Amino acid sequence: MDLSEVTSNANRHPWEMSRADFLLSVIERHAHLGAHAQLLDVGAGDLFFSEKIHGETGVRIDAVDSAFDEEGPRNEAILKIKHLSSVLHKKYDAVCALDVLEHVENDREFLNLLLDMLKPGASVLITVPAFQFLFSEHDNHLRHFRRYRTSQIKRLINDSGSFVMKERFYFFHTLFYFRLFEKLRQKFSAKETITQSKKPINTPQKFKSINQWGFAEHHPITRSLGGVLGLDALFCRWLAKLGIRIPGLSLCVVIRRKK
Repeated sequence: MDLSEVTSNANRHPWEMSRADFLLSVIERHAHLGAHAQLLDVGAGDLFFSEKIHGETGVRIDAVDSAFDEEGPRNEAILKIKHLSSVLHKKYDAVCALDVLEHVENDREFLNLLLDMLKPGASVLITVPAFQFLFSEHDNHLRHFRRYRTSQIKRLINDSGSFVMKERFYFFHTLFYFRLFEKLRQKFSAKETITQSKKPINTPQKFKSINQWGFAEHHPITRSLGGVLGLDALFCRWLAKLGIRIPGLSLCVVIRRKK
């Protein structure tokens, strides 16, 4: 979770939990993680994903987030770092940047910095919000610059021949339609407001966030919804391996540095 969204609500949204479980399986497929490996988690937020990776694999983690109040050890294996510049000299067995690129104005420069931090044969796991036509006031609220297609990520990589895209697929297909409906609803609501008044009424808009989930982790609603989203992501990935990329709310890309 982004630190800007952290509240006193201890309930994890099923989207966040299912995404973490799914992406853990993806990075484990492409990286040899263990007690002697080191992973860089960029945009680590409240360390939910970092702690899940460490708990499952024992990997040591440098967790970077510019919103950290302080730096230093989280525990024996997770180090909190405020500035990416502090570790640019290091090479990692894997790098994760989950929903980070959309917050960076110069995304090309940022992505290639991450790629340069990979050891030979290592991979970076990237997720970003998908499809610019879904860009809405909610994206503005979250300070996103853009949303992405797979071809855009490919164009960002410096063409040196040193990297290869191992996987690229959209996921959370079901949520794609919810966001599309919300986008259309906002569009027609705005037109209706302008039609009914010479001057549009600018009222503050409230946005739903994952930190507002009202059910505990083991509640049947949380578990059921998380299970559906997990199957959704697996299905999207499976279809992509067959060459069929169906639309989703998010885009996942794995890029490997050649040995």
